[in-house]
Amino acid sequence: MPKSLMISLICLVFGAASAADNSGDVVEINESIAPEAIESGLFPKSSITAACEEAAKAGFTCGQIVPRKVFSLPSNISFASGSAQLSDAAKSLLAGFGPALKRNEASGSSVIFIGHTDITGSKRLNQNLSERRAEAVRQYFISNFEISPSFLKASGVGSAQLKDKGDPSSSVNRRVEISTTLGK
Repeated sequence: MPKSLMISLICLVFGAASAADNSGDVVEINESIAPEAIESGLFPKSSITAACEEAAKAGFTCGQIVPRKVFSLPSNISFASGSAQLSDAAKSLLAGFGPALKRNEASGSSVIFIGHTDITGSKRLNQNLSERRAEAVRQYFISNFEISPSFLKASGVGSAQLKDKGDPSSSVNRRVEISTTLGK
């Protein structure tokens, strides 16, 4: 079997496995997250350079072999109910991401911020609020780190992806998650 075909099959298997269960790959942001953990979580690279080169020949990237992490702002400092304003504590935690995002602007990936709400309010209101929360985080990086707006995407899912389904009004549901996708 050609090596590039083998790499393609590995990518498909690992990609399907990580897409099926992403819950273990969500990391709550805190003061102790090292810059290296942020960078390797959002912009993974295989330790096997040859494997990455083979993946590229097959039309894949190292990010499809090595799973990417999703980082989540902690609910206790993220957003007040009905608000899209970032707290100073949230900005302080996000500051650790700025240098890693800036270094990887030309990586071929895009950073995506996904806003979430609790169930309080109408579906339409929550959708709009989740989009505003994601956009607030996006604008923070554009303004404070001069990161290209085309590298950063913002989207909201309203209350469709509750973190605490047992308590849909819980503040833990009000958050923004940070991840990366392939391509611009």
